[in-house]
Amino acid sequence: MKTKVTKVKVEEVVVKSNKELLQEAIAKLTPEELALIYPPIERANFVVRKSWYGRNQTITFVNNKNQRVTYKHDEVLDVMLPRLSIMPCWIKREYWSQSTDMPSNVRHLATVEQLVSAE
Repeated sequence: MKTKVTKVKVEEVVVKSNKELLQEAIAKLTPEELALIYPPIERANFVVRKSWYGRNQTITFVNNKNQRVTYKHDEVLDVMLPRLSIMPCWIKREYWSQSTDMPSNVRHLATVEQLVSAE
């Protein structure tokens, strides 16, 4: 008795989330286009977010020493990510902030300007 073997071609459909589609679209933009979409922002404190990665975002805040600190989010996150990736807060929220100043291991990546207090 002979059995007949039939080969069936199965196509696998990959469905991506809106977040994944957006990240892919952002990755294809030039630095000039990114600067138009994501202009520099002012924050009250230092912050890095996984969802902001790839935007080439410039962030400015004033630290507790009355200094204006400006940094490129992606450059800072690249340096911090190995340590952040094992921290529970990063694993849970994919966000990390510090209210007083920048972490010491990334201060060399920032531009610091001393502000004159008006007295």
